[in-house]
Amino acid sequence: MEIQGLGPINYLDTVKNGQAQTEASDFESALQKAFDEGDKKELKEVCNDFEKIMLQMLYKQMKATVPDGGLTEKSNARSIFEDMLDDELMELASRRGMGISDMMYNQLSAKMDKTYKLQTKK
Repeated sequence: MEIQGLGPINYLDTVKNGQAQTEASDFESALQKAFDEGDKKELKEVCNDFEKIMLQMLYKQMKATVPDGGLTEKSNARSIFEDMLDDELMELASRRGMGISDMMYNQLSAKMDKTYKLQTKK
């Protein structure tokens, strides 16, 4: 009888996927809350968070196309270190941004203004 281990690398993938789904649902609820309350500051933060999540996903997909290799063998420790490095890189990249959050903010705040003007006229 063979007993299967948990497989730490597969476990990390499961945790990462769950985290991505949580971030997506948190983003959606935060966006809805900001829109319902008419809070433009919160809307700007949500747009910045969206850009950060998008950059992380884009970077991970780009990194997946690069073949494994290097000086050290693939291990759980290396995987954790690379994930931490990737998170830090994305944090630095999101500080400057690509302009997507600004475009989203402009569109959503205009829609928010229009919605609240229509509600106040009724």
